[in-house]
Amino acid sequence: MEDTEQIGDAEGEQISPRRSRGLLLCTLLLSLLVGGIVVWKILSLPPADFPVGVSITVPSGASLYKIAELLKEKGVIRSEAAFTLTVRYRGAESRLLAGDYLFSSALSLSQVVGRLVGGVHGIERMRITIPEGTSVAGMGRIFKKTFLQFDDAQFVTLAGESEGYLFPDTYFFFSTATSGPIIDTLKKNFLEKTDLLYQEATANKKSWSDLVIMASIIEEETVTPKDRRIVSGILWKRLAKKMPLQVDAPFAYDIGKNSETLTLDDLKIDSPYNTYRNYGLPPTPISNPGLDAIDAALHPETSPYFFYLSGKDGVIYYAKTFEEHKINKEKYLR
Repeated sequence: MEDTEQIGDAEGEQISPRRSRGLLLCTLLLSLLVGGIVVWKILSLPPADFPVGVSITVPSGASLYKIAELLKEKGVIRSEAAFTLTVRYRGAESRLLAGDYLFSSALSLSQVVGRLVGGVHGIERMRITIPEGTSVAGMGRIFKKTFLQFDDAQFVTLAGESEGYLFPDTYFFFSTATSGPIIDTLKKNFLEKTDLLYQEATANKKSWSDLVIMASIIEEETVTPKDRRIVSGILWKRLAKKMPLQVDAPFAYDIGKNSETLTLDDLKIDSPYNTYRNYGLPPTPISNPGLDAIDAALHPETSPYFFYLSGKDGVIYYAKTFEEHKINKEKYLR
């Protein structure tokens, strides 16, 4: 009679069905484990089309899933699930840093996660200094000179309406920086740096836009803090007495001519920036003034003067009357 309770092995040993099932289960689990490790290693490898030398932007505020989707789409990772699991295993879901990333070589999944957690962008930060009184067009030229791929024409178009409200300062931008983020940074810095002056102007019911326009003129017309405040007092006094400002700086902004190149015909042109023909302030700022120029516009110095000129020696000479002003012209401009 055949024994249904025992199964013989190759050497005649008897193995119970329960033990046999256990061995099969262990073998299956081991196979799954080995297979899982192999699959994981494959998923951790860089994709064949890894975007070496291409800048990838991880947007601010993006969720883990959105970042995984973006990286998969751009060929940075092989699997969204593998990326998500790796980030969560590291407890780094809230520590992925947005920004532009440049990969100079193909990276494994673990290395990609490490770069995003550490904010290692792989892109050089460039130091940019924007002098006080630089116009939007001037800023575009500065950025173009530093960032060879920078679209200065686009910058001027996008930033044109913000003339006067882009703060001149020293900045550090990635070499791949584009117009939009740069403009946002300059505008944010302006708001932060001028906040106290803005609050003071508002409390005293001063027009902030008029102050910024005046500051942009003062920035172009003067050099020293003392002169800024005296000239501010003169120009506000002219406005109060319904006199034309008769300043040359707006011509440089409008037609590209300074005091030395202006002609009598230029002073007759029909333009809202011609402060010889028109009363009041120009319609917009003519540059982006620094903090001291804005402070000077808000805090003018009272003086007996109505006229001033900048001599060939760079010194500003003041006059109480137009006759004195003509004498100064003969003495310091000839």
